[in-house]
Amino acid sequence: MIKSSTPVWVLIFSFLFGFEKPSVKLITVISFIVFGVWLTIDGEPKFDNRGFLLVLTAAIASGLRWNMAQYLMKSGGKSNKDNSPLATMYHLSPIMFITMLSLSLIIEKPFQQQIGTNSFYFDSVSKALASLAVMSFGGVLAFIMTIAELYLIKGTSTVTLSVAGISKEVVVISLSVLIYGDELTAKTYMGLAISIFGIIGYNYYKYMASATKKHTE
Repeated sequence: MIKSSTPVWVLIFSFLFGFEKPSVKLITVISFIVFGVWLTIDGEPKFDNRGFLLVLTAAIASGLRWNMAQYLMKSGGKSNKDNSPLATMYHLSPIMFITMLSLSLIIEKPFQQQIGTNSFYFDSVSKALASLAVMSFGGVLAFIMTIAELYLIKGTSTVTLSVAGISKEVVVISLSVLIYGDELTAKTYMGLAISIFGIIGYNYYKYMASATKKHTE
């Protein structure tokens, strides 16, 4: 439920950075989408203070991160090459790699475990190669996804990216039902319907805003 608040933080930082103008319609549409995503989370939640703070911090940081990326690409640089998505990825990748590697070494402590002797995925050469192939494939997909997200931000806005992310969640839930046979409740179906309705409403809002801008020009 806390993760579903990410679009709200994206919108708040978009207002602070000046990328979006405060609008009752826009706030209503985003709130509608967040409410729909919240409904899709079925089951009784077990509240944990540490988990709550971690997920809330991640949601806030996500909103700030994407808005800073938009600021970097649309406001910084002397030429289009300096603020292109590929150039942005080139500068961000080393920082992300060092940060994730440091956290992994601190939290997972791989050197204190005998990897390969007690792991199902690395207990043989064939399984180790298969595991590395799967991880490499996931890394390539993550790279392509990040580049696509940066291009989307450069061409539109972080709010549009946030809404597209909700669309991804809807697709993931739908595939989990079709492939893995997950069962959805009436509450989940209602949340999906509300989310889709909110996404349609956002697209209509952006279309009307674009049409009004062209008519004014």
